[in-house]
Amino acid sequence: MDTSLKWATWYAQNGIAVLPLHWAVLREGKAACSCGKTDCASPAKHPFGRLVPGGLRDASKDPQVLERWFRDSQFNIGIVTGTASGLIALDIDPRHDGEVTLAALEQKHGQLPLTWHFLTGGGGEHILFRHPGPPVPNSAGKLGSGIDVRGDGGYIVAPPSQHISGRAYAISVDHHPDEVGLAECPSWLLSLIGSSKQKKKAAGKPAQHWRAVVGSEASEGERNRTLASLAGHLLRNRIDPWVTLDLLTAWNQTHCRPPLSENEVVGTVCSIARREINRREDRRAH
Repeated sequence: MDTSLKWATWYAQNGIAVLPLHWAVLREGKAACSCGKTDCASPAKHPFGRLVPGGLRDASKDPQVLERWFRDSQFNIGIVTGTASGLIALDIDPRHDGEVTLAALEQKHGQLPLTWHFLTGGGGEHILFRHPGPPVPNSAGKLGSGIDVRGDGGYIVAPPSQHISGRAYAISVDHHPDEVGLAECPSWLLSLIGSSKQKKKAAGKPAQHWRAVVGSEASEGERNRTLASLAGHLLRNRIDPWVTLDLLTAWNQTHCRPPLSENEVVGTVCSIARREINRREDRRAH
């Protein structure tokens, strides 16, 4: 069985509706969307209209339909979220500090339960939960910078699709459906999804903000978030990772009360550096 058909069948057998998406092609030596539009706003991510003219409404779990769509095809796979598939997803985008936002939410409300995690080709991840029943709205940035919600009327690109960068979407080995169940969405998260006021996408913070952050003391509840934020700021502005690590090691000793361990500082800077490298590679691919 073809890889795409095998995965599409697995999703359908687990009650998840799928649909074919456009894929990445090489055009004049550069990666482009198979739709042929040079200015495609969602390359290798949007539904293949000739097969699903109704978009998400045409998503299917029917084995015969999936056979027709995915056998001997190059299509990426889309998963429809919401009641159609019984799941919702958090889309964590590190390019907009999604991992920092998530860490702050968990620090305030509690850790998310163990559940499925899909790694995106763009360096982020999709965290999936069981649909609660009542409609869950889609949102962009409602929970904070870098976190989108995919609920009813939404969809995500699913493994093993190929990102426009050439990297594949994959299932996290630590959060694989063979090892963990699809968790219920925490009540605090559902409350925030339903009640948070829409936030405008934040522009880059002014220099005065960073001067205030770097000059202030970070208490025990703020140390990790502030360190990650400073690391992201320095690395996005092309400061060498080793210089960033040295600077934040010194900052940790002089401004954190009490200081974090050396391993925590190194781990945080390395994690943000890896995400920044992925972000730059993604931008070059475009």
